[in-house]
Amino acid sequence: MNVSTRRGARALLISLLVSLLGACASPSPAPVLLTLPPALTAATLAPPAPAASAPILAVRRVAIPEYMVARRVRYRADAATLAEWPNTYWAERIEIGVSREFVSVLRQQLPGWTLCDTNCGDQVPTLTLNVDLVPMDYLRGAQKLTARARIVVSGSGAVPKVLQTVEKAYELPSGADTAQAQAQAITELIRQVAAVAAPLVRSAPR
Repeated sequence: MNVSTRRGARALLISLLVSLLGACASPSPAPVLLTLPPALTAATLAPPAPAASAPILAVRRVAIPEYMVARRVRYRADAATLAEWPNTYWAERIEIGVSREFVSVLRQQLPGWTLCDTNCGDQVPTLTLNVDLVPMDYLRGAQKLTARARIVVSGSGAVPKVLQTVEKAYELPSGADTAQAQAQAITELIRQVAAVAAPLVRSAPR
C-alpha cells in the first residue's frame, strides 16, 4: 500500500469515527415551557354570578417592564445585566398570563362586580382599573422578586377622572434557584397586588 493510499484510508477511518460519535451523541434536551401557577386553587370558592345591575369594572392589561416581555424567561443578574434561564421559555406571552391571573383573583375579591378585562363591548364601565408593575425584577442571586405597583382607579367618561391612586413596593422571596420558583413569586405578587386593588375599587366614589 503506497503512502497516498494509506493517507486516504486513514482519512476515511477518521470520517467514519466522527460520524459514529455524532450518531451516539445524546439529543439536545427538549425546551422547558413555563407557565404561571394559577393564582386561585381548586379549594377557592368561585363568587356567585353578579346581578344584571352590578357595577362594571374595566380592568386594563397589567403593564410590566418591556425588557421582561419575551419568550425566554429572563431575570436580573445584576443592576445592569439581564440574563435568561437556559432552554426555558414562557408557554404564553408573560404579560397576558399576568393580566389573566390578576383578573381571576380580582373577580373572586369583588363578587358584587362585573369585570371586563379586554373589551367591555357595549357595556359602559362604572370604573376603570390600571395597574403598572414597573419595575418587576427577579434577582436570581438573592432569590427574590422586587417590584413596585402603581394602582389607579378612574371614573368613566371621555376624560376619566382619577379617583384613587396607590403605589406600593414589594419584595418576595422565591425560596429556590429555579425558573419555576420565579414564576411562583410572580403569582404571589399578583395575589398581593389584587388584595390592595380590590378595596380601592370598593371604596372609590361612583
